[in-house]
Amino acid sequence: MPQPAAQQRLDEALAARHALLVGKATVSLGFGERRLEYTRATLAQLDRYIAELRLEIAGTPPRARNRIIYAVPN
Repeated sequence: MPQPAAQQRLDEALAARHALLVGKATVSLGFGERRLEYTRATLAQLDRYIAELRLEIAGTPPRARNRIIYAVPN
């Protein structure tokens, strides 16, 4: 079952994304003492945040970031 707080943050993030796409210069999201500000230039970060919230609501653990592995010959 989705966590109400996560669903509320997702709703706010989606509204903020919409505001950016229709021309608002900046949007701010806050929860607790944390405050995030997004612009059109940081839209990709907002999209990642939305994806993380969707995973949290679905109960799926967040994915590990891709790491580059270098093979060095001996």
